[in-house]
Amino acid sequence: MRELARRFGTRRETIYRDLRALEDAGYPVVGDEDGHLSRPHLLTDGKRTPQVRFTPEELNALDWAAAQASAGPFSDALDGARQKLQAIAAALGQEAMVVAGVTDSWGPTAPPTAPEVLLRLAEAILRQRTCMVTYRTPDATEPKTYAYHPYRLLNVAGAFYCVGKVPPHSPLTTLAVHRIAAIEMLSDSFIIDPALDLNRHREEAFGVVWEEPVRVVLRFRADQAPYVAERQWHPSQELKRLPDGSLELTFSAGGSFEIRRWILGWGDAVEVIAPVTLREDVRHLLSRAGTFYESSRDPRP
Repeated sequence: MRELARRFGTRRETIYRDLRALEDAGYPVVGDEDGHLSRPHLLTDGKRTPQVRFTPEELNALDWAAAQASAGPFSDALDGARQKLQAIAAALGQEAMVVAGVTDSWGPTAPPTAPEVLLRLAEAILRQRTCMVTYRTPDATEPKTYAYHPYRLLNVAGAFYCVGKVPPHSPLTTLAVHRIAAIEMLSDSFIIDPALDLNRHREEAFGVVWEEPVRVVLRFRADQAPYVAERQWHPSQELKRLPDGSLELTFSAGGSFEIRRWILGWGDAVEVIAPVTLREDVRHLLSRAGTFYESSRDPRP
């Protein structure tokens, strides 16, 4: 036991606790002929595998997670997994899946993603292998095929994106996975730039596109302030209550297009205070949008 404690840099009490957890999970731990646990090892007879036991909370958590992802790329496999979870719960005499049975997912759905594309990207990321992707942007008439170095998969509002680089270009390139028409993993490997800090990009980007961050200051109307304050919109955000009940939200982020689109979604409930360029962009967009609703304008073709 002392040898295990030294090997993992912990105390013997921690080793004993972990051994008890293994036994509670259904994996018998034995010692020497006298039963001493000085050299513990798993009891295996070569004929059976200890059963994995789930608590009711764990079964509910797994079923709830599968239900939330049922509209994703692995929907068929998840449906089969949920049936097996329910069978396990029934065999254990437990109430089957209370949480998942009373929850549902509403709202916009993400574009469908081919599971084989997602799995191939994940494999290429783990092996650091170059991919040949055939990609089509929404405004393109024909797809383009090029080499791509995938770094990380992102799940944003149910849609999958891949952050990587298109050699020999140095800027990061984010691809929407559902727009990849074909993908082939090549034998060529790549090395991730050691100076690249993906965690920094995650903390600085407002959405999936990374740009140099700018300080954004927004003022929300008093009646909308509680709804703004109850969420974290960006890791860097700061909130300031103003005397008239309005709320000032400040954050530093990049991705001007995504920031503008989010601001416009609040309509007249928000005012851009800074930066000046963003304020002018939003003013121009709202002014142009207002022309669509002029009383003299006929919306019909």
